[in-house]
Amino acid sequence: MHLVILILLQLCKADFHNDWEAVQMGYSAFDSLPPSFADFLIGHVASKVAQRTEQSIWNGAAATAGQFGGFTELLLADADVTDVGGGAAVDSSNVISKIGLVVDAIGSSLYTSEDMFIYVSQNVARAYVRALGGFASNLGAAGTDDKGTQWYNGGGLSFDGIKIAVANGLSDNKMVAAEKSNLFFGTGLLADHNEVKVIDMADIDGSQNVRVVMRFTAGVQYGIGSDIVLYS
Repeated sequence: MHLVILILLQLCKADFHNDWEAVQMGYSAFDSLPPSFADFLIGHVASKVAQRTEQSIWNGAAATAGQFGGFTELLLADADVTDVGGGAAVDSSNVISKIGLVVDAIGSSLYTSEDMFIYVSQNVARAYVRALGGFASNLGAAGTDDKGTQWYNGGGLSFDGIKIAVANGLSDNKMVAAEKSNLFFGTGLLADHNEVKVIDMADIDGSQNVRVVMRFTAGVQYGIGSDIVLYS
């Protein structure tokens, strides 16, 4: 199932009179909107929309206005999905055992798949990095490479040979193990109702307002539920 998303924003050009675009806008009381700023405005709004879309992809609720049903909602409703977890919240003292639960539940035919990922929430990723920095009793006080928490410089993470990806849209204490090719995000790129517009209201009502309109469709789905592990 997909959702048609409509974004309507109204901004005032007066808010930008003193910024770096002021010269391009002109000092007349009847300011025009420079194309370069219109492009910036679209990019800025699009980045905010992308952030909200990421949240819907993983944690969206179909019953909530402005969201579509995300992977967590869909997976929880599917009896074919392997569910593990529960208990205490994930932290640096238990994160290795918690991720271990997910890995142990992955089917033997999928464990060595190049396409297999463990998608984790931000708090799980932070706990794992900290654990590998020496806060896990089995690693020693100095952690990985005897560097403490400085061992991590933003590179890739893995667990038992399986790649870990941080899914910013996942809520705390959640993980999903799945092949990347088994998870799908869909949007109608060529549909008639996809549009991004910046409307300068000066010629319409004489105001200094600018309206941004974005309309698009979005939805997620997966292929084989029995090949997915959900920790929640």
